[in-house]
Amino acid sequence: MTDLPELKEEEKALLHDQFVYQYLLEHPAFFQHHPELLNRLRLPHAQRGAVSLVERQLEMQRERIRGMEEDITRLMSIARQNEHIFFALNQLHLDLLSARQRTDITIALSTFANRMPHVHACTLLDFNHEAMGDNFSGLQLVLQHRLQHRSYYFGRLNKDEMATVFPSSIHSVALLQISQGDKPLALLAFGSELDDHFQPSMDTLFIDHIAKLLAVVLPRYDQR
Repeated sequence: MTDLPELKEEEKALLHDQFVYQYLLEHPAFFQHHPELLNRLRLPHAQRGAVSLVERQLEMQRERIRGMEEDITRLMSIARQNEHIFFALNQLHLDLLSARQRTDITIALSTFANRMPHVHACTLLDFNHEAMGDNFSGLQLVLQHRLQHRSYYFGRLNKDEMATVFPSSIHSVALLQISQGDKPLALLAFGSELDDHFQPSMDTLFIDHIAKLLAVVLPRYDQR
C-alpha cells in the first residue's frame, strides 16, 4: 500500500480502513479463499468481550430472525384486529339498514362502539337547534375548530369542546361529520378513556364507510 508520510497517523489509519472496506466490497469471496482468517478475526462485544466474525454473523442472523418474528406477530395482531372490526362493521351495516326508528340507529352505533377495543363512548348529535338545545353553540365551536376543512378529526379536545360531546372521563376522540352532499346532517363521535387511542395518523377506511352509510340512512328519519 502506498505510504503517505505527509498525513497524520490518524488520517492514514482512516484511509487504510477505507481501502480495506472498499477492497472487501469489491471482493466478497475473499474469505472463501482465505477461510483461516475467519477464526482469527476478533470483534468487540458488549457482553462477551470479543467474539469471532463467524459468531458475530450468527448473532446478527439471530437478531434478524427475532426481528422478523416480531414483525410477523405484529402483522398477525393487526390482521386479527381488522378482522374483528370487519365483522363488527358488517353487523352495524345490517343493523342500520334494518332500523325502524331513529333510536335504533343510536343503539346500533353504541353496540358497534362496545365491540371496539378501547372505545368507551359513542354519540350521534344532530345539526339542529331543537335536538341540541343549549349545546348547539358548543357543537358549532367544535365544527369550526376541528372540522372546518375536513370531515373527520382524531385526537384530543379542549375542556369546553369535550363538554359538548362527552363526559370528562373521555380523553381522545374520533369525530366524523355526516353530510348529504353539501348539507351537514349530524356529528358522530367515538370516545376513548386513553389519551392516545385516537391519533391523527389513524386510517380512515372504516370510519369513511360508516359516514357514507349514515348519510343514506339518517335522512329517512328527518322526513318523519
